[in-house]
Amino acid sequence: VPRPRHVAHTMAYLFESRQLLLSAALAASVALLLDRWLRRRGRGTGKDALARELARLEARAEAVREALAGLDEPPQREVRIWMDGAFDMMHYGHANAFRKGRALGTHLIVGVNDDESILRCKGAPPLMNDEERLAMVQACKFVDEVVPKVPYIMSPEYLRWAIETYRIDYVVHGDDPCIVDGRDVYESARALGKYRTIPRTEGVSTTEIVGRMLLLTRDHHRAAAPSPVGPAAGGRAREARTAGEGGEGGEG
Repeated sequence: VPRPRHVAHTMAYLFESRQLLLSAALAASVALLLDRWLRRRGRGTGKDALARELARLEARAEAVREALAGLDEPPQREVRIWMDGAFDMMHYGHANAFRKGRALGTHLIVGVNDDESILRCKGAPPLMNDEERLAMVQACKFVDEVVPKVPYIMSPEYLRWAIETYRIDYVVHGDDPCIVDGRDVYESARALGKYRTIPRTEGVSTTEIVGRMLLLTRDHHRAAAPSPVGPAAGGRAREARTAGEGGEGGEG
């Protein structure tokens, strides 16, 4: 909905443009009447004066046309979106979330949780460190700005600071619950009326990807026993066993 101030400015501009067009039309009519009067008096057409006046009126009319064309598309207000998370082993689910979040506004700011904050809240450190996760988020084309060392749980004070510093309009997260110690991580954003959700990308997560890797290495903890038939035969036996287990993991 256009702001009253913007509407008033637009109406005043349209009125001024209308006056300019009327002035141009009046000047053209006067020039035509003058030309006819000169013809009747037999003094020629005053071509030079009329040409100059016509050029001036055409330039003025062109300026009015350009101004009116600019009013057809009012300037788009910037809408700044905030998203945050660990983004460990960044995958297409993260990129899709950034795409959906960016579509809700015009500028996407992504806060990346620091290692200590993740360890404190999840009980385990991320697989990739701060610098690696920051580099992956920065490489995504949907991200306009990255903020490092964002706490996993933003306090009301931190959220207010982020909103003021980065001029945030909406805080966006997936529609899956984000609960730590029985509390909603985004309760402060909800209370401010700035929280929005996007559909979560199903079938992919960092935890699920790590699970796939572990399923493919189920015997990694076992000590390798020496083969009685020699290293070559033992190697072939291990390859056959690994291939068989990999097939089961791929189907499961």
